[in-house]
Amino acid sequence: MSAAKKGSDAPSYRIEEGHGVWPNLWKFSGLLAVLGAGISAFGVMTNPERFGYSYLFAFFVVCTLVFGGLFLTIALQMTSGKWGTTSRRFAEMVIACAPVLLVLFLPLAAGVGSHTFVNYHEWQDAEAHGDHGADHGDEHGADHGDEHSSLFTASVAHADSGDGHGDDEAHAHSPQEIALRHEVIEGKTGFLNTPGWLFRGFLFIAIWIVIGAIYFRQSRKQDDMLDDRQGRIDITAKLKFYAPVAAIFFFLSLTYAAFDWLMSMEAAWYSTIFGVIIFGGSAMTIFAFCILIGVPLHRQGVLGNALNVEHFHDLGKLMFGFMCFWTYTSFSQWMLIWYAGIPEEATFFEKRWSAGWQFWSVMLPIGHFALPFFFLISRLVKRRLSMLWFGALWLVIMHVADIYWYVMPQYAGGFGLDFTDFGALLFCGGTFMTSFFLLMKRVPLIPVGDPILERSLHHHQTH
Repeated sequence: MSAAKKGSDAPSYRIEEGHGVWPNLWKFSGLLAVLGAGISAFGVMTNPERFGYSYLFAFFVVCTLVFGGLFLTIALQMTSGKWGTTSRRFAEMVIACAPVLLVLFLPLAAGVGSHTFVNYHEWQDAEAHGDHGADHGDEHGADHGDEHSSLFTASVAHADSGDGHGDDEAHAHSPQEIALRHEVIEGKTGFLNTPGWLFRGFLFIAIWIVIGAIYFRQSRKQDDMLDDRQGRIDITAKLKFYAPVAAIFFFLSLTYAAFDWLMSMEAAWYSTIFGVIIFGGSAMTIFAFCILIGVPLHRQGVLGNALNVEHFHDLGKLMFGFMCFWTYTSFSQWMLIWYAGIPEEATFFEKRWSAGWQFWSVMLPIGHFALPFFFLISRLVKRRLSMLWFGALWLVIMHVADIYWYVMPQYAGGFGLDFTDFGALLFCGGTFMTSFFLLMKRVPLIPVGDPILERSLHHHQTH
């Protein structure tokens, strides 16, 4: 029998009045979303081309949180991992909010479909001009200005590190290189075209919504079947049986979404490990998110002892592990491209080592790996909840910085934080978290109907 049914003094695992700010936290996130919407509207009116990149950055940050939630939920169901049962509900609530992605995707789809956002101008120009590849450079320049020209179709500004003044230096490319780039991009228009991009975007989100709805609703169904243990066992068995299928759809959709939404901004560039890097950062983020939400709930007694130091220790170890995994895959991508020395592959990193992005490119491996590695490697840190919470917060900030590094250097204006970046992040993040906090008020924060919950409650670290 579930722990929630034992004794009248057993915790309800629900947020109730008197639990501090939690019952009203959705109002705060809602206000942030409204503020972000106002800033975003101003950004669209004043500089829609720049705002297109800001919005893609913010939207994809929220997507990675859903990716992490899907991974953790599916993995726990597939492996019947008792250690994570008491923290699984946080991931389930994240994926239950996946329909919010559909709402957030609509402005991006409208901007890309109407060519108001120029994030994907290279392949959209190739799609529009068909066989007139030789004219792409001039036509694109006339449409969007020289600042949106690609590396091989125009001069690229490089910071002059020799004299320290940061003067721009034109880096011209031969007509053969320009023609080759046009040919590569035109060859991809069968896949990279506006109707296909839009269709796949809605398809990806539909897949995530369906998987999230199935796993969340079945878990909630177990909560209402406390007197039917066999029925709850049958649901667990069914979710475990379908987990491999869900994992296939999830990993394929994540990979192709990363290709469509991020990689295709540099249309001639490719990386076979790109989706794996995005997955690594997403997995790290969901463990950090569970820690950020779970630690204050634990301290306020909302969760009783269902989520304690033993469980947070495991969450910390997996957060640390996927931080290292992200580092390994990111380094592998850079190293393989570096030693191959193929120009069209190096384009991606060239843009992130010029126009003021050098500091950001150096900061990421230090802030996303080196510093947290030495901080979180200690067992003591992972069992001191205040220190673990700080480490999780730091990694979430670094993850946001990582997505920013993937998106914003594609904008040809050079490095420069803009208030619309924060506005878009407030709108997308605030909207999603408002939905999450509202859901938190409606459901138990522990999957009280899960048959293996009792084993998770007595989970204990052996090392």
